[in-house]
Amino acid sequence: MIRILLVDDQKVIRQGLQALLESEPDFQIVGLAENGKIGTEIAEQLQPDVVLVDMYMPVMDGASATEIICQRCPNTRVLLLSSADDDQCIADALSAGAMGYLLKNASSEEVANAIRSVHKGYTQLSPGLLQKVMSRNASSTSKSLNTASELSYAENELLKLLKEPDCLDIQTLNTFNTLATSSNEVKKLLPHLKQKLERQPDHVGAYYFLGTLLYEHQHQAKVALTCWRKGFKQALNQGISLEGLLLFCRSMFAVNAEEAFAAIQQVVKMQGELVPAFVLGQTAAQVFLAESECAQFLAIAWQIQKLHTLLDEHYPLKSKLDDLNARFTMLTRQRLSL
Repeated sequence: MIRILLVDDQKVIRQGLQALLESEPDFQIVGLAENGKIGTEIAEQLQPDVVLVDMYMPVMDGASATEIICQRCPNTRVLLLSSADDDQCIADALSAGAMGYLLKNASSEEVANAIRSVHKGYTQLSPGLLQKVMSRNASSTSKSLNTASELSYAENELLKLLKEPDCLDIQTLNTFNTLATSSNEVKKLLPHLKQKLERQPDHVGAYYFLGTLLYEHQHQAKVALTCWRKGFKQALNQGISLEGLLLFCRSMFAVNAEEAFAAIQQVVKMQGELVPAFVLGQTAAQVFLAESECAQFLAIAWQIQKLHTLLDEHYPLKSKLDDLNARFTMLTRQRLSL
């Protein structure tokens, strides 16, 4: 029995693949995931035989997920399933460790046979893709071999950071800040960040790092604010840590205090009922100076949120108490009138 994990951001695709593959007597679907990050976590937990991964997904793309799965699950084979047939995507998938690359127009029989092939350790490509890979290798083998050595230390370290889309905290930021030591290094880092966002437009860390470089080293405050604004929106949607959200607020404050305060209120609205006050205080002290305007605004907004929560919780009790008082009064009057 081949144990399979399906990773695709489209629910209809996941359900369709599940129904298709479960009809095969030697297949067992052990898990479903809606993005690459969740897929890597489930794969590490379940250690499936084969993981079928979509190439383009929110939070973490297929190539990044493949590399992590191959590192953490050495006995698991990864098969990419994508609608993209360009040589760059195929090369990225195979270099990440995928055993195969299928196009989404493949027949059900082709998908089933490909899963069995990669499970046995064979490489599997959709018809016509082998020629693309060979053509690319013929024209760029020399360049590919030298790419890693040509990258600077800062570039290699940045690429490592970008493998984790939602890892944004002070420690990661400090590591990133040590990479941008000169204007020349900044010029090298910028293309990597822009390319990452072109391929994965919901990458929280890439938005934050790009905004930081543009603001601190190229003095493009408005463009930096746009990056932070987009990254903050993605961060809220993805539910990243309180520390990461407040880092966005801190950076936005340097350009537009009003927008930073609005962002803090959004954080409070989403996490006000989840985060204890002592955690808030510790996080605020790490991200902001204790007496800073942002820290004070955050503390007040948090207290307001808690008071609203208490009022909402006690309102039904007040209504019930009023009802009991009314009934008690009525019974008392009835009793006295006898």
